[in-house]
Amino acid sequence: MLEQRDLEMLKGVMESVVHESGNKIIAEMDTRFRESENMILEELDRVQINLEKRIDKVQKNLDELNQYYRITKLENDNTAILLKMIQDQDKTIQDQAKSIEALSKRVGVLENGKKSA
Repeated sequence: MLEQRDLEMLKGVMESVVHESGNKIIAEMDTRFRESENMILEELDRVQINLEKRIDKVQKNLDELNQYYRITKLENDNTAILLKMIQDQDKTIQDQAKSIEALSKRVGVLENGKKSA
């Protein structure tokens, strides 16, 4: 059997081993937490970069669509103006044709009147 002094010495050794092991475990846990935190932050950076690239691509496509929309709107406006000009010109030509037809009838009546006289 061990004496009290031997038991106390063993107890002190065990306590120092347990304390040292606890410190090593705590230090290792701190290291693992830091590594995990760094991994998470690196992944967040990677995701952010990918999302920024996608957002830039969407913005570029949106800019192209806006430009296409403006061009198409201008073309539609120009077509509407041109169609209105053609319709106005057609009406003017029809009015002039009616005027010419009315004049023609008057000239015909006058010529017929001269022939009769």
